[in-house]
Amino acid sequence: MTREEVAALLAYVGRLDPRAALLDPAETAGQLATWCELLRDVPATTPGGWDAAAVVRRHVESSPYPVLPVDVTRPWAAHRRDLLGRHTDPRPAVDPDDVAAYQNAIRAQRHAVATGQAAPADSRQLTGGPHPTVAARLAGRALPPDVGAALAPYRPARAAREAAAVAGRPDALSVPCGWCRAPAGEQCRRRTNATTDRPGTWTRRRTPHPSRIDAATTITHRESAA
Repeated sequence: MTREEVAALLAYVGRLDPRAALLDPAETAGQLATWCELLRDVPATTPGGWDAAAVVRRHVESSPYPVLPVDVTRPWAAHRRDLLGRHTDPRPAVDPDDVAAYQNAIRAQRHAVATGQAAPADSRQLTGGPHPTVAARLAGRALPPDVGAALAPYRPARAAREAAAVAGRPDALSVPCGWCRAPAGEQCRRRTNATTDRPGTWTRRRTPHPSRIDAATTITHRESAA
Protein backbone atom coordinates (compact mmCIF):
# COMPACT_ATOMS: atom_id res chain seq x y z
CA MET A 1 0.00 0.00 0.00
CA THR A 2 1.04 3.59 -0.48
CA ARG A 3 1.32 5.96 2.46
CA GLU A 4 -1.99 7.55 1.50
CA GLU A 5 -3.74 4.17 1.35
CA VAL A 6 -2.38 3.17 4.76
CA ALA A 7 -3.49 6.51 6.23
CA ALA A 8 -6.98 5.98 4.82
CA LEU A 9 -7.06 2.45 6.24
CA LEU A 10 -6.02 3.71 9.69
CA ALA A 11 -8.74 6.36 9.55
CA TYR A 12 -11.24 3.61 8.74
CA VAL A 13 -9.95 1.54 11.67
CA GLY A 14 -10.42 4.55 13.97
CA ARG A 15 -14.03 4.96 12.85
CA LEU A 16 -14.84 1.30 13.47
CA ASP A 17 -12.87 0.92 16.72
CA PRO A 18 -12.38 4.14 18.74
CA ARG A 19 -9.75 2.37 20.87
CA ALA A 20 -7.37 2.49 17.90
CA ALA A 21 -7.74 6.25 17.41
CA LEU A 22 -4.69 8.19 18.63
CA LEU A 23 -4.91 11.86 19.52
CA ASP A 24 -1.25 12.62 20.05
CA PRO A 25 0.35 13.70 16.72
CA ALA A 26 3.65 11.98 17.55
CA GLU A 27 1.92 8.68 18.34
CA THR A 28 -0.17 9.00 15.20
CA ALA A 29 2.93 9.53 13.07
CA GLY A 30 4.66 6.58 14.69
CA GLN A 31 1.62 4.36 14.13
CA LEU A 32 1.43 5.38 10.49
CA ALA A 33 5.15 4.69 9.98
CA THR A 34 4.79 1.22 11.55
CA TRP A 35 1.78 0.31 9.46
CA CYS A 36 3.43 1.60 6.28
CA GLU A 37 6.48 -0.57 6.96
CA LEU A 38 4.45 -3.74 7.57
CA LEU A 39 1.86 -3.20 4.82
CA ARG A 40 4.17 -2.03 2.05
CA ASP A 41 3.78 -5.39 0.23
CA VAL A 42 0.03 -5.67 0.91
CA PRO A 43 -2.30 -4.13 -1.71
CA ALA A 44 -5.40 -2.21 -0.71
CA THR A 45 -7.56 -4.06 -3.24
CA THR A 46 -6.89 -6.56 -6.04
CA PRO A 47 -8.77 -7.98 -9.05
CA GLY A 48 -8.73 -11.34 -7.24
CA GLY A 49 -11.21 -10.19 -4.59
CA TRP A 50 -8.87 -8.90 -1.87
CA ASP A 51 -10.00 -5.85 0.11
CA ALA A 52 -7.96 -4.74 3.12
CA ALA A 53 -10.84 -2.62 4.47
CA ALA A 54 -13.12 -5.68 4.46
CA VAL A 55 -10.46 -7.64 6.37
CA VAL A 56 -10.32 -4.88 9.00
CA ARG A 57 -14.11 -4.81 9.29
CA ARG A 58 -14.29 -8.60 9.79
CA HIS A 59 -11.64 -8.41 12.50
CA VAL A 60 -13.50 -5.68 14.38
CA GLU A 61 -16.73 -7.66 14.14
CA SER A 62 -15.26 -10.97 15.31
CA SER A 63 -12.38 -10.15 17.68
CA PRO A 64 -12.33 -8.31 21.03
CA TYR A 65 -8.74 -7.19 20.42
CA PRO A 66 -7.67 -4.00 18.61
CA VAL A 67 -6.60 -4.31 14.98
CA LEU A 68 -2.87 -4.78 14.44
CA PRO A 69 -0.93 -4.74 11.16
CA VAL A 70 -0.46 -8.54 11.36
CA ASP A 71 -4.25 -8.89 11.30
CA VAL A 72 -4.02 -7.64 7.72
CA THR A 73 -0.73 -9.16 6.59
CA ARG A 74 -1.63 -12.71 7.63
CA PRO A 75 -4.95 -12.83 5.75
CA TRP A 76 -3.16 -11.34 2.72
CA ALA A 77 -0.52 -14.10 2.86
CA ALA A 78 -3.28 -16.75 2.92
CA HIS A 79 -5.13 -15.02 0.07
CA ARG A 80 -1.90 -14.79 -1.93
CA ARG A 81 -1.27 -18.54 -1.52
CA ASP A 82 -4.80 -19.23 -2.72
CA LEU A 83 -4.30 -17.03 -5.78
CA LEU A 84 -1.06 -18.75 -6.74
CA GLY A 85 -2.64 -22.15 -6.12
CA ARG A 86 -5.42 -21.36 -8.61
CA HIS A 87 -3.12 -19.84 -11.20
CA THR A 88 -2.41 -22.26 -14.08
CA ASP A 89 0.42 -20.49 -15.90
CA PRO A 90 -1.25 -19.86 -19.27
CA ARG A 91 1.05 -19.85 -22.26
CA PRO A 92 2.53 -16.36 -22.68
CA ALA A 93 2.66 -14.62 -26.05
CA VAL A 94 6.37 -15.25 -26.58
CA ASP A 95 8.34 -17.74 -28.63
CA PRO A 96 8.55 -20.95 -26.54
CA ASP A 97 11.88 -21.74 -28.20
CA ASP A 98 13.32 -18.65 -26.52
CA VAL A 99 13.71 -20.31 -23.13
CA ALA A 100 14.88 -17.23 -21.25
CA ALA A 101 12.08 -15.02 -22.57
CA TYR A 102 9.50 -17.73 -21.91
CA GLN A 103 10.64 -18.21 -18.31
CA ASN A 104 10.70 -14.46 -17.71
CA ALA A 105 7.15 -14.15 -19.03
CA ILE A 106 5.94 -16.93 -16.72
CA ARG A 107 7.66 -15.26 -13.76
CA ALA A 108 6.07 -11.93 -14.67
CA GLN A 109 2.62 -13.56 -14.75
CA ARG A 110 3.15 -15.14 -11.34
CA HIS A 111 4.49 -11.92 -9.88
CA ALA A 112 1.45 -10.00 -11.14
CA VAL A 113 -0.86 -12.54 -9.50
CA ALA A 114 1.17 -12.69 -6.27
CA THR A 115 1.17 -8.90 -5.87
CA GLY A 116 -2.51 -8.49 -6.70
CA GLN A 117 -1.97 -6.75 -10.04
CA ALA A 118 -3.79 -9.48 -11.99
CA ALA A 119 -6.38 -12.15 -11.26
CA PRO A 120 -5.27 -15.79 -11.44
CA ALA A 121 -5.82 -17.58 -14.75
CA ASP A 122 -7.95 -20.58 -13.81
CA SER A 123 -8.31 -23.68 -15.95
CA ARG A 124 -11.15 -23.54 -18.45
CA GLN A 125 -14.23 -25.47 -17.39
CA LEU A 126 -16.30 -27.86 -19.50
CA THR A 127 -19.50 -26.07 -20.46
CA GLY A 128 -20.96 -28.27 -23.19
CA GLY A 129 -21.13 -31.48 -21.20
CA PRO A 130 -18.99 -34.58 -21.67
CA HIS A 131 -18.39 -36.28 -24.99
CA PRO A 132 -21.11 -38.87 -25.82
CA THR A 133 -18.70 -41.75 -25.28
CA VAL A 134 -17.72 -40.34 -21.90
CA ALA A 135 -21.38 -39.81 -21.01
CA ALA A 136 -22.07 -43.47 -21.83
CA ARG A 137 -19.28 -44.54 -19.52
CA LEU A 138 -20.55 -42.29 -16.77
CA ALA A 139 -23.97 -43.85 -17.19
CA GLY A 140 -22.49 -47.26 -16.45
CA ARG A 141 -21.98 -48.52 -20.00
CA ALA A 142 -18.25 -48.98 -20.41
CA LEU A 143 -18.47 -50.87 -23.73
CA PRO A 144 -19.42 -49.54 -27.18
CA PRO A 145 -22.96 -50.49 -28.25
CA ASP A 146 -21.83 -53.02 -30.88
CA VAL A 147 -19.56 -54.79 -28.41
CA GLY A 148 -22.30 -54.85 -25.80
CA ALA A 149 -24.71 -56.42 -28.30
CA ALA A 150 -22.16 -59.10 -29.20
CA LEU A 151 -21.67 -59.96 -25.53
CA ALA A 152 -25.37 -59.92 -24.64
CA PRO A 153 -25.82 -63.75 -25.04
CA TYR A 154 -23.02 -64.28 -22.54
CA ARG A 155 -24.30 -61.67 -20.10
CA PRO A 156 -28.05 -62.23 -19.99
CA ALA A 157 -28.62 -60.46 -16.69
CA ARG A 158 -26.79 -57.30 -17.75
CA ALA A 159 -28.47 -57.39 -21.15
CA ALA A 160 -31.85 -57.62 -19.44
CA ARG A 161 -31.05 -54.64 -17.22
CA GLU A 162 -29.93 -52.54 -20.18
CA ALA A 163 -33.02 -53.53 -22.17
CA ALA A 164 -35.24 -52.58 -19.24
CA ALA A 165 -33.53 -49.19 -18.97
CA VAL A 166 -33.98 -48.52 -22.69
CA ALA A 167 -37.64 -49.55 -22.54
CA GLY A 168 -38.28 -47.49 -19.42
CA ARG A 169 -39.12 -50.51 -17.27
CA PRO A 170 -38.03 -50.82 -13.62
CA ASP A 171 -34.72 -52.52 -12.91
CA ALA A 172 -35.67 -55.66 -11.00
CA LEU A 173 -32.12 -56.18 -9.77
CA SER A 174 -32.20 -52.82 -7.99
CA VAL A 175 -34.13 -54.46 -5.13
CA PRO A 176 -33.48 -57.71 -3.24
CA CYS A 177 -35.52 -60.74 -4.17
CA GLY A 178 -38.02 -61.83 -1.55
CA TRP A 179 -38.31 -65.30 -3.09
CA CYS A 180 -34.71 -66.52 -3.41
CA ARG A 181 -33.14 -63.95 -1.05
CA ALA A 182 -30.73 -62.70 -3.72
CA PRO A 183 -29.38 -59.29 -2.61
CA ALA A 184 -29.82 -56.15 -4.71
CA GLY A 185 -27.52 -56.13 -7.73
CA GLU A 186 -27.26 -59.92 -7.99
CA GLN A 187 -29.22 -62.27 -10.23
CA CYS A 188 -32.00 -64.41 -8.88
CA ARG A 189 -31.07 -68.00 -8.15
CA ARG A 190 -32.59 -71.43 -7.88
CA ARG A 191 -31.54 -74.76 -6.47
CA THR A 192 -30.24 -77.29 -8.95
CA ASN A 193 -31.76 -80.73 -9.29
CA ALA A 194 -28.89 -82.40 -11.07
CA THR A 195 -27.81 -85.63 -9.35
CA THR A 196 -24.15 -84.72 -9.79
CA ASP A 197 -24.50 -81.50 -7.80
CA ARG A 198 -24.01 -81.34 -4.08
CA PRO A 199 -27.13 -80.72 -1.97
CA GLY A 200 -27.95 -77.06 -1.65
CA THR A 201 -26.15 -76.02 -4.86
CA TRP A 202 -27.50 -72.82 -6.42
CA THR A 203 -27.47 -71.65 -10.01
CA ARG A 204 -28.28 -68.22 -11.40
CA ARG A 205 -31.49 -67.58 -13.26
CA ARG A 206 -31.47 -65.77 -16.57
CA THR A 207 -34.55 -63.81 -15.56
CA PRO A 208 -35.59 -62.41 -12.16
CA HIS A 209 -38.46 -63.92 -10.20
CA PRO A 210 -41.86 -62.35 -10.96
CA SER A 211 -42.25 -61.21 -7.35
CA ARG A 212 -38.98 -59.29 -7.64
CA ILE A 213 -40.19 -57.54 -10.78
CA ASP A 214 -43.42 -56.62 -8.98
CA ALA A 215 -41.48 -55.23 -6.01
CA ALA A 216 -39.28 -53.09 -8.26
CA THR A 217 -42.34 -51.83 -10.13
CA THR A 218 -44.09 -50.90 -6.88
CA ILE A 219 -41.08 -48.98 -5.60
CA THR A 220 -40.67 -47.15 -8.91
CA HIS A 221 -44.32 -46.08 -8.93
CA ARG A 222 -44.10 -44.99 -5.32
CA GLU A 223 -41.01 -42.84 -6.02
CA SER A 224 -42.65 -41.32 -9.10
CA ALA A 225 -45.72 -40.36 -7.12
CA ALA A 226 -43.68 -38.82 -4.27
